[in-house]
Amino acid sequence: MALPRELEATFSPEEIEFLAGNEYIDIVPLETMDQLPLVSATIPIMKPPRKCRVPLWLALELKRQHRARIVPPEWLDLSNLQSLQEQEMEMDMFSKMPFRWLETAHLLLNACPDDIEDVEEVRRILLTIREARQSKARAGLEAVNEVQLALDNLGAMEINEIRPLFRETMNRMRKIVQVAEEE
Repeated sequence: MALPRELEATFSPEEIEFLAGNEYIDIVPLETMDQLPLVSATIPIMKPPRKCRVPLWLALELKRQHRARIVPPEWLDLSNLQSLQEQEMEMDMFSKMPFRWLETAHLLLNACPDDIEDVEEVRRILLTIREARQSKARAGLEAVNEVQLALDNLGAMEINEIRPLFRETMNRMRKIVQVAEEE
């Protein structure tokens, strides 16, 4: 099946979320579970109330089955997010975030809001951070030259969003530079 031209160079948000499912996260099992051999790793025996590190997809499935509680990542803590929000608003550069921060937050906020303290405030701050980062990305694209684009610390979803525009912009800039050099 052929994809539309605008989708050939990007992933869909669902595909990026799927990839984020391989990130590891802590859970607290609510029941004892046997060792689980996976292709990428073997999950040890899980016994409550001991934390266990598992892929996000498995954590979400165990949460859905009421067999585990998800421990949100440290960066998703309200005080950490408030600090990141301040950095994002004050600095011209992007603050350091996990590469899959946006999709991980989306999955966790949808699947386990009961495991996240002050979930509505966390949502609000994440939205503010997202908007600030989008604004910086747009400003970065306006400052692009034919050689490079410096947008350090962007996440996977953010890169995916600007990829088509960036690709087209760089192609046009190369053509302009070629014409200028020929004259």
